[in-house]
Amino acid sequence: MGSSLLLVAETVTLGSVRVPLLGAGNIWVEDSLVDGASIGLTQSIMQKALADTAPGQLEVIVFDDGLSGLASPFWPLNSAGEKILNILNDEQDFKSTLRFLRDHVQGVKNVMQGLTPSLVQFRTQVDYPVEGYKLVVVSTDFSVLDEETQTQLGILLKAGPVAGVSFLIHSMTLGANPYVIAMCDHMTVKHGSIERDSEDAIIAWSPPKPAELIASSQQIATRLASTKMDPIAFTDIQPTDRRWASSSEDGVTFAIGKYGLQTVEVTLGDELNQRHNMLVTGAVGQGKSNLISVIIHSLCQRYSPQEVELYLLDFKEGVTLQAFFNEVTGEYLPQARVLGLEADREFGLSVLRNLFDIYKTRMKTFKASGVQSIRQYRQLHCDVDMPRIVVIIDEFQMMFSERDRVSDEIADLLVKGVRLFRACGIHIILASQTIGGNMSLMGSTGEGLFGQVPVRVALKNSLAESHATLGDKNDAAAHLRAREAIVNLDYGDVSANRKTSVAFADEAVLAPLRSSWWSNSHSVARPPYVFVGERRRSLADDLDRLAKLKQREVPGLLLGSRIEVDAQPLELPFGRDIGRNVAILGSGDAVAEIVNACLSLAVQQPSTTLIILDFLENSGSWQESRSTFIHALQAVGVTAEIVDKAAASERTTDLALGLQDRSDPGDVVVVGLGLDRWRDIPMEFQDLVKTGPSVGVHVIGWWLKMDSFREHIGYGGESFFDIRLALHLDSQSAKQLMADPLLEWHPIDNRMLVWDSSELAEAIRVIPYSVFDSDTASRIVKRG
Repeated sequence: MGSSLLLVAETVTLGSVRVPLLGAGNIWVEDSLVDGASIGLTQSIMQKALADTAPGQLEVIVFDDGLSGLASPFWPLNSAGEKILNILNDEQDFKSTLRFLRDHVQGVKNVMQGLTPSLVQFRTQVDYPVEGYKLVVVSTDFSVLDEETQTQLGILLKAGPVAGVSFLIHSMTLGANPYVIAMCDHMTVKHGSIERDSEDAIIAWSPPKPAELIASSQQIATRLASTKMDPIAFTDIQPTDRRWASSSEDGVTFAIGKYGLQTVEVTLGDELNQRHNMLVTGAVGQGKSNLISVIIHSLCQRYSPQEVELYLLDFKEGVTLQAFFNEVTGEYLPQARVLGLEADREFGLSVLRNLFDIYKTRMKTFKASGVQSIRQYRQLHCDVDMPRIVVIIDEFQMMFSERDRVSDEIADLLVKGVRLFRACGIHIILASQTIGGNMSLMGSTGEGLFGQVPVRVALKNSLAESHATLGDKNDAAAHLRAREAIVNLDYGDVSANRKTSVAFADEAVLAPLRSSWWSNSHSVARPPYVFVGERRRSLADDLDRLAKLKQREVPGLLLGSRIEVDAQPLELPFGRDIGRNVAILGSGDAVAEIVNACLSLAVQQPSTTLIILDFLENSGSWQESRSTFIHALQAVGVTAEIVDKAAASERTTDLALGLQDRSDPGDVVVVGLGLDRWRDIPMEFQDLVKTGPSVGVHVIGWWLKMDSFREHIGYGGESFFDIRLALHLDSQSAKQLMADPLLEWHPIDNRMLVWDSSELAEAIRVIPYSVFDSDTASRIVKRG
C-alpha cells in the first residue's frame, strides 16, 4: 500500500562512495572555516537526503547559530503547504528540540516494540509509512556547547538513527566530546575533495551551485504537493462484518487509528482507571472532523441504539453531522438522540440541562434499586434498556464566546457534569481547534473541567495549544504530521503519549454502514431531535400544535420555537385578562413574525376581527405579503380591516369609546405596523391598551424605538403590555423593555427575545416565525 512512500535515503552518494545516513547513521562535516566548502558539502548532503526520500517523509531541522545561511536555498520546501523545513531560532529552541527528540525516539521504539532492528525495516514490514524521518542539521561551534547539551547529543546520536533520527553536524571537532564525534561518520573537505576518516579515503567532489539547490527544493515541493498518502482504512481498525455485538454495561470502546501494528482504542466508562471523558484538539485542516466521524462510526458499529445514545453538537457549520440526518430520504443515525447542527449557546445550555434531568432521574432509579452506578444497575436489571450516553461537542469553546449568565451557567453545568455524570453513564467528548487563549477556560473553571478529563487526543497544533491540551511539559502535538494524533490516556503525561495514525472516515465505506443501521432499527428507534440554528421557521412548521390549541377555551399566541431539546412552540395564553397586549420592538422587518402570530389566533378563533393600522403603506415585505395575509384570514373566516394612517386616529378613538358598552363574544385584535410614524396618536389609544383586553380588544403593536413606544403608551403604560418581544433591539433598550437591568442581549439574525410578565420568570430567546409566503399561508389555511 505505501511502498512508494517507504523510499528513504539510507545512504547518500558522495562521488563514488555511499555514506550511511537516514535510519542508519550520522555525518560530521568538519568546518573548513576559511572558505565555504564545508557548508557546500553539508548542503549537498541535505539535498541528497531530501531528493532520495519519499515526499513528506523527511523533516529537516536546522540549528545554525553561526548564521552561515546553509538552510537558505531550502526555503521553497515549505511552499507545498506542509512544513518540512524547521529552523530553530536560538540555543533555547535547540535544547527544547533535543528534549523533544529524546521523547520522540522513545516513542518510535515503543511503536516498533522490538519487532525489527530499525524504523526502516519496521515500515517495510507493516507496508505503511509509520512515523517519519528527521534529519537534524547542527551548524555551530561545539566547544561552546555546555556539557549537558553535548551529553544529550551523544545519547541521540547513538539511539536516534534506528528510530529514524539522524544528525548532520557542521562544526570543528576541537572542543567536542570525543564520544559525540565517535557516533558520526567524520569527513573533511580539502582542495575539492572529501577526506573520510572511517575509510581513510579521498573522494573527488564538486560543491553544488545555489541555483541547483533552489531548483531541487522547488522540485521536491512540487512532488510533495502532488503526493497522496493512502490513509489507514476505517475497516482496518473497525471490522464491519459484525454489527452491534458489544454491550455498554462496563463502558463504551471505540477505535481511532493505528499505533504501529496495534489498533488504538479508547474506553470511556472505565471504572478501574476512571476514564470517563475526553478532550480532542487540532488546528484548522488537521483532521478533527475526520477523527470525530471515525469515533462516531466506530461506536455505532459496535453498539446498538439500546446500548448507546449520542448527543452531537457542532458549533461551527455543522458539516460533520449533516450526514446523520437526511431530510430527503428520511434516513437518520439510529443511535443519535440529539443533533445540533449550527448549534448556538442557548441550545448548548438546554442540552446540558436536559442531561442533568437524565442524571437526576437515573440516580433516583439507582437509589431505589440499592445500587450506585449504571454498571451495577444493569447487572441487576439485565432486561431493562439503559444506554450509555456519549455527548460530543465540537468547538465547545464557542459556548464561552461571551462572558454572561449563559456562559456562566454552561461552565457550571459542564464542570459539574464531567464530575457527576460518570455514575449514570453519561460521557462527554469536548473538541476544539483552540483552548489555550480562552479566558473562560482559565482558572478554576478550566481546572475543574479538564481535571476530570484524563483522555486527551491532540492532532497537529501549535506549541501553545499542545501545552494547553497535553500539559506544560508535553509539546508532542506541535511535531506531528498530517493524519497523526497524540493519544494520551493519563492527563497528558509525556510517558503516556501514543503517536497514532488516524483512520480515514471514507464516505464510500461509512454511508452504506449508516444505511444498514437505519434499515435494521428505524421501525423501533425514534428519529433524533435536529436543531439547525440558522433555519428559519414559520407557523406552518407547527400545525400539529396549532390544532391542539383549537381545542382549548383560551386561545394561545404562537410566536416561534423554543431553543431546547425536543423544543415545543412558545405558546402564550391570550385571553381576556388585563395586560394581554403585545409590544414588538426593534428595527429591521417584523412583518412575518406579526403575520404568523395573528394567523395563530385567527385559526383558533374565526370569530376574531383584525383591525390593521397600516403605517408601512407599500414598504418592504408588507407590500409583498399583505394580500396573501388578508386572503388567508378570510379563508379561515376572520374579518380583516386595513386602516391607513390618515384614518388610524379616528378608528382607534371609536374603538376606545365603545369599550364600555362592548358585549361581542368575538375578540378584536388591533395590529399596529410601523407605529413610530403615528404622529397624531390620540390619548384614547392608551385607554384601549389599558381596558381593552378585559372586553376582548387587544393590541399587537410594532415600534422601532423604545422612546416612541413609551411616548405612545404614556407613563406606566408598559405594565399593560404583558407580552414583550425584541428583535433587532439594542441592548440598553432591551433591558428597559424586559425590566431586567442585568439582561445580556445582543441582537442576532433569526432570534427573538420574549418575555411574558404573567407566564415567564425571565426573558427567553426563541427562533421566531420569520417566514411567510403563499406556500406557508396555503398550508396553514388547509390545516386550519
